[in-house]
Amino acid sequence: MKKNKMKKTKMKLSIYFAILTTITIVTTSILFAIYLYLNVNNLLGRYQASVEKMSSTLSMVIAQSLTIDIEEEDFSSSEKIIDMLKLEGRVAYVYVRNVVTNKIVIGDQKRFIADTTTKQTKVKQFSRQLTPEYTIYGGIPVENLDINMYDSFSKLIIQIIFIFIILGAVVSYLMSNVVSEPLSKLSSAAKQITDGNFDIKIDESQFDEINDLVYSYNEMATQLNELYSSLELKVQERTIALEAANYKLKEAQAMMVHSEKMRSLGELVAGIAHEINNPVNFIHGNIMILQNYADDLIGLIDLYSEYDAKLPEDFKAKVESLKQDIDLDFLRGDIKDLIRSCIEGTQRTKNIVLDLKNFSRMEEMVLTQFDIPKEIDTTLNILNNKYKNRITVVKNYSPNVPKIEAYGGQLNQVFMNILDNAQDAMAETGTLTINIDKLDDKVKIEFIDTGAGIPPENLKKVFDPFFTTKPVGKGTGLGMSISYRVIHDHQGTIDVDSEVGKGTKFTIVLPINHAQKTTDDIVEDLKDGVNS
Repeated sequence: MKKNKMKKTKMKLSIYFAILTTITIVTTSILFAIYLYLNVNNLLGRYQASVEKMSSTLSMVIAQSLTIDIEEEDFSSSEKIIDMLKLEGRVAYVYVRNVVTNKIVIGDQKRFIADTTTKQTKVKQFSRQLTPEYTIYGGIPVENLDINMYDSFSKLIIQIIFIFIILGAVVSYLMSNVVSEPLSKLSSAAKQITDGNFDIKIDESQFDEINDLVYSYNEMATQLNELYSSLELKVQERTIALEAANYKLKEAQAMMVHSEKMRSLGELVAGIAHEINNPVNFIHGNIMILQNYADDLIGLIDLYSEYDAKLPEDFKAKVESLKQDIDLDFLRGDIKDLIRSCIEGTQRTKNIVLDLKNFSRMEEMVLTQFDIPKEIDTTLNILNNKYKNRITVVKNYSPNVPKIEAYGGQLNQVFMNILDNAQDAMAETGTLTINIDKLDDKVKIEFIDTGAGIPPENLKKVFDPFFTTKPVGKGTGLGMSISYRVIHDHQGTIDVDSEVGKGTKFTIVLPINHAQKTTDDIVEDLKDGVNS
């Protein structure tokens, strides 16, 4: 609240400077007007004093002449003097009145009252008693200097003040612009610095004091730009390091979970495979012996049948009755079918056990010649219980697909994850299409299902560690993350494309010849990811 209040009370420097300059000029003009007023008053005082002196002198001259004329009782000489003074403009009028008889002896009786009783601005009136009987009344003409001068002076003061105010406004505007323009540039540049633009530089002005500010600002902007660039580089390096550490942490975490899971699964599968393999081998071997025994017995029965005619009739009847009871002809053919079916069953069981043994060695880091079509078929064989009678598998295997150098156990786990997710996505029935083609020095594998598809918001998270759309307890979110790492460790690519309601396609491209990926390659991949 305090900051806002302080902000409201502040004003711009240019306005403050303009107001201060205008006040200074107006104050100066007022002081100058007062000075003129005092001088004019002084001149008016002197003029009035001279008028008073003149009126006193003229009244004395006229009084002396009238004194002589009164004694001689002849006013002709005084009238001549008065007329001469009137012609010269020295006096406006002169009256001599006999106060005893109340008559005007010099001047017009009718105009006396009008001239002496009416106050005139252009006449300086005076009166003087010459004798107890006679009084002189006169008026000295004066110019209306005091009134004219006061009027002229008032107009002059108003004009001066008005001119000075306009002049002050113009000068203050120009001066405020001279001061505020470079300061405004500094303020604007400083605001751009707060927005992160450190490339703004200000040109020098014609004032040394402002140039000091400009120089300091330019130096500050340069140093801030260098500091920001250095800081940005350090932040970028730190970000890359954190990304690498986070990548390694997630990878280690996923690998720990995956390794433990695979170790436990491998031990379990190996144990089960071993336990199943022994009795299956035992059964398979016994069936082979049983087949030999059955062949021998059938041969013996056939041999006895050749001598049926030589048997006694009663014994021959019993033999024929027994043959009919056991349906010897049916038994002869069916026993061979049963033994052959058992042999096929045990052989298939042995194949499944062999596949389980292969998967129990997934973590063996040994490069082998990997036959992609064969291994995919092996994986499908293991998942046959989930696929049969529900999902149709369409195989489009190119005949010229070569074997590739790979860690077989790891790639088998990738195929297992994708195929298991595919059958899970097709809840009831569906079609899985597997395309395998050779692309120059690479092999391209496509898994296309007709399942529910993946929503767009989840498509980018498919390969993130611990991300899963399955219910709790049915998925850990590690399968596709590990698959992504395995494919990239093989210098390959894995991409996913999906549309909700239509299905999902996983595309894997693997090089035929494998090259180990170094730690520097991983760091470069992280840098590319950060820069992008």
